[in-house]
Amino acid sequence: MTYLVDMSQSKWSALASRNAPSVLSHPLARLAMIFVVMALAYFPWLPFPWRMPAVGLIGAALVWQETRSRWACGLSWQRFGPTVGWTAILVLLVTALITPIFQPLIDYLTGTKTDYSAYGALRHNAPAALKLIGSAWISAAIGEELVFRAFLMHQLEALFKRSSLCRLTAAIVGGVVFGAMHASQGISGIVLTGIVGAAFGYAYLRSNRNLLALILAHGLVDTWGVTTLYLGWY
Repeated sequence: MTYLVDMSQSKWSALASRNAPSVLSHPLARLAMIFVVMALAYFPWLPFPWRMPAVGLIGAALVWQETRSRWACGLSWQRFGPTVGWTAILVLLVTALITPIFQPLIDYLTGTKTDYSAYGALRHNAPAALKLIGSAWISAAIGEELVFRAFLMHQLEALFKRSSLCRLTAAIVGGVVFGAMHASQGISGIVLTGIVGAAFGYAYLRSNRNLLALILAHGLVDTWGVTTLYLGWY
């Protein structure tokens, strides 16, 4: 699958060489931006499902202000083949490996199941399930991918760029942050979403920042997840 090979490292170097130094590229500025954007994403200053997309636009605007690059924001045009390929890989990774294998193991090790009660009564409740699926595409697929991939992974990759395992380190840290933001799902939910977040973060960097693929994968995974709750499978 040679079309999945990315050139993001060379693009990153070219971007750095042609842009003047920005105060936003200072490590302390990056840490401050991460703190502020994550706080905005966590606290309910806007109602669901609009808060996360709003924060995502703020995060993307900060990346744009620093780089003046659509690629850096994950918004550059990507070829159809790689987009479909990365979408399929991530959907299969979550639905065929992480959820059926890792989730029961995490539940067993923690002694608790992931808590989805915050989403309301979904079993055999078609109106509620359909409404949640629509909201998930807005808040999670679009909003969270802008926040945790387009913004956060850009900042983390820059912070760890001197590491030989830059992308892996950035993905793991990004997964920890992503999992912590899902604290309402309990310890099992934190661990599970942390693993998914790390996988998505690494895929974002490896896919040449193909944000569309991540959005599609996230939306499809959440649609599948809500459907399983509706059917009473979990």
